[in-house]
Amino acid sequence: MKLDEKKRVITDFLTQCNRYAEGRLAEYRAELVSASGRRALDLKDKIAHWTAYRTFNEHTIAELKSTTLDEWFAESGPGAG
Repeated sequence: MKLDEKKRVITDFLTQCNRYAEGRLAEYRAELVSASGRRALDLKDKIAHWTAYRTFNEHTIAELKSTTLDEWFAESGPGAG
């Protein structure tokens, strides 16, 4: 498989992960409207984690669209050769 194809497969996967994350975030935000106490704190924590996950994926997608991670696809991995 060519480098561009590998990067596209990973980018497509991460995009799909972010769609899932958006769904989870929407559910938690909707529930947070009526939550209180410990449940509200738990929901805020989950929202923060899912937001960080989504942001990390977005950053990775941007790097995949550039050449930043190209060496990761070398036969021996990062730092090879």
